[in-house]
This record gives sequence, C-alpha cells and structure tokens, in this order.
Amino acid sequence: MPALIMDIPAVTGTALGSDVSFVYHREKDDGTLILSWDGGEDHVYDKDVIGVINDPRGERKNEVQPQLILRVVTSQSSPETTKMRFAFEPLPVTNLPKNYLEAHVITKPPMHLYVNPNEDGSRNLHIVVSTRSGVGEAQQYYDDVLSEALAAIDLNRDTYQLHITESEKSITELTKKVLLPRANDGIAQTVLLLSGDGGIVDTVNALLLSSRTEKYLKPTIGLISMGTGNAMANSTGLNRDATRGLGRIFRGVPQNLPTFKAHFSPGSVFLTDEARRTEPLPLESGHGIVHGVVVCSWALHASLVADSDTTEYRKYGAQRFQMAAKELMAPDDGSEPHVYNGKITLYKSDDQGNEYVEEIAETRTSYIIASLVSNFEERLLISPDSKPLDGQLRILRFGDIPGADVMRLMGKALRGGGHEHDEMAYYAPINGLKIEFDEPDARWRRVCVDGKIIRVEEGGWVEVRRGHEDVVDLIA
Repeated sequence: MPALIMDIPAVTGTALGSDVSFVYHREKDDGTLILSWDGGEDHVYDKDVIGVINDPRGERKNEVQPQLILRVVTSQSSPETTKMRFAFEPLPVTNLPKNYLEAHVITKPPMHLYVNPNEDGSRNLHIVVSTRSGVGEAQQYYDDVLSEALAAIDLNRDTYQLHITESEKSITELTKKVLLPRANDGIAQTVLLLSGDGGIVDTVNALLLSSRTEKYLKPTIGLISMGTGNAMANSTGLNRDATRGLGRIFRGVPQNLPTFKAHFSPGSVFLTDEARRTEPLPLESGHGIVHGVVVCSWALHASLVADSDTTEYRKYGAQRFQMAAKELMAPDDGSEPHVYNGKITLYKSDDQGNEYVEEIAETRTSYIIASLVSNFEERLLISPDSKPLDGQLRILRFGDIPGADVMRLMGKALRGGGHEHDEMAYYAPINGLKIEFDEPDARWRRVCVDGKIIRVEEGGWVEVRRGHEDVVDLIA
C-alpha cells in the first residue's frame, strides 16, 4: 500500500459481493478509493464518480444498506483519434468509509430530473444528442452511459423524450416548437444537452428572440459537454471530473445562466457551411441581434474560431484552435500577423454604479474579447477574475504588439494566468463595448459570438451589452 495512506484506517465491507477493505485518500479536489482483498487491489478514482446511491436491487442484510458507486470509465477509441469511448460501470458495495460517503453520496433525488409529464402523456424531461458536436462522441455517451445512469435512478426510456439532431437547426426548432410553448404555459421542463456551448446558445437565442408570457417558467438545462472548447463546462466546474458534467447533473442545483446581447449594424450576416453560405441575422429595431452566454470576440480569437470551423479541422478536437492560431500568427509568406483596425469604445461603471464611456485611443488591435466566463478550454484561463455564472462581462485586449508577444501572453493564459497583469494587456470589468470596424478586407471583419461567426459589412459595427432577460437555468 502506498506510504502516503499508511496512516488512514481501513474499513471492512463488500464489493461485487466479496469481502474487501476500503481506504479513501483525498487531497484537495482529487481522491482515490482503494479496494483491497487477498491477493488483489483495485482503485476507484473520484474523477470517474457520478455519485453513490442506495442500491434498489441490492439485498439488505444485517441492517446493512447495499449501495452503488455510479461511475464513468473513459478510454481512447484508438491511438489515431482524439475521440473517447465511455462506459457506465456501477459498483455494488456495502459499508463505504464515512469520508467517502460525505464526498459522494446523493442524499436526495435530483428533483430537476423528475419533472411531471403533461396530461397527454408527453414528457417534459428531454435528452438532446447533438451528433455534430466536437468529434462526435454524444451518441455513444447517451447509449452506453447516460441512458444506463438514468435507469439506475428509475428514469427509464419511457420517462423522457429523446431527440437526435439532424441538422444545425435541430435544437433551435425543438426550442421554438416544444420548449417555448410549454415554458409560456408555466410548465417545468428539463433538457439534458449532449453538446458543446452551441447547444446552449441555440436554446437561449430561440427563447430570447421569441415572445414570452407572464407565466413563462425558465427551462432547466443540464449540460453534458461534448463540444470542442467546452468553455461553459470548463468555467462552471462541470468538466472538473471525467463524467463530462453528469456528476453535476446528479448532484448540482439549477442556477440562473447570465447572457449578453450583441447588436450588429445593418448588412451583417452569419457565415455558415464553412463560410460558403450566408444567412441574415435576426432583427431588433432594424439591427442584427445575437445573444450569447460565453464570449463575443474580434481579431485573432474570432479569426481562429472561424478558420478552424471546418470538417478537416474539427477531427482534431480542441487542438484545431491552436493549429489555426499558428497559421494566423505565422503566415506562409513570412509576413507579420495581421493587426486589426477599428475604434473601440467601452461602457464602464464608477464606484457609485454610474455608467461612463471610455474610448481606447489606439485603433490597432491584435486580440480582443468580451467574456462572461473564465476558461475557453480546460487549461486556457483567459479571464482569471471571472467566477462561475457571476454575470460580469470582462474585456481582455492586446493592442498593436508583435506576434511573439501575443503568443507569450496566450502561453501565460494556458499556464494558469498572469497575462492579465502584463503591461501589454488590458483587462477590466465592463458593462459593454462597441467596435467600429475600419477594415477593407471582409476576412478581418469577422466577429465570433459563442462559436457563431458574423461578417460585418465595411464601415459597420458591433455593440455588446450584458443581457437583462435571462431565460434558462443551468445545473451547476
């Protein structure tokens, strides 16, 4: 037995019906349950555990309650791919150590999963499998993990409605046709999204761009992160373990999901189908409007998201962003990376809460984001002051600086922060911002809102403001 756990007393119990001794060792947010028996040893890692429940099928003996450790075991599909495989492996046990139960037991059912059906029998627990998210892991996760985990808490297939996406419009259509009318009737609904950030964004936009009644009841969203960057999951702690957020769905509580609103000048359009097609933006007072929950960006960030949103790039998972960034920062012709031109105006509040306007004198920008979240990827801590779901927009901007310094600052963000204090970076809380573009080439007028790419017309603008109509809760 490892020396660091020699002083932790063992507890005698059973696992899979056989006698074992348990030792639970925990350091900070990481822990391991060690199972020992004559001639053998096994480990259950905290990162794999959804939770511990009473075993409904276990036989109670001598007043000992049988329990199940619900866990997700992850493995790589093949050495040639970033795609993972997932397995649900419940472990029947008795007499777990007290400190293990304190860390993992599910003391009461997650009531947000037990939503009442409608009078006609239609279900208000929805599971949405986004087949195009990330590297395509969602269907296998539902088949082999989520459906089995729900069955373990008596939520069998007839207790929910399963939706498999067929196009990038599927979640929007589901929201408009099903979620919105029921929410407007005050009906409680829970949606488990096996998707990336885009699934939440599509849901939020469909709700915010539609009429809502006084009876409107916010749907509850449970996110199982299947995207590429998974900014929302990484920023709210859903990805703190290897269950992809399922542990939080079983043990978390619904919390308000803040939003922001981006207004665009007339003529701005969505770029779709790898920028081969355009689509008009929804309109509000004659201006295009897009709602977001993660980030609005221009310059390097928007360009790398746009350039990497291809079938070829997507197979590399989160690595696609770094690959696109390298191409943007080191052009093939040996020139310096593009520096973007435009006037930037910030909307900020003083100590008394009064709003004022601050114009950035420098018009040349390398990198700029307005973010509601802390992490764009698991290790990319882009906004260190952001707290989960705090609703505060923050700007991070690099001006006209050499490409090597841009990469140096981003390297700091990948190593846990410090870039926000660098003299070459500007980082602050804001109420909003406006960018007025001065770029003749349309390639440099692309804006990213939570992964969606909007091309602004020449001489156009975008204005971002914190939203004040939040329409969903997120289990966190």
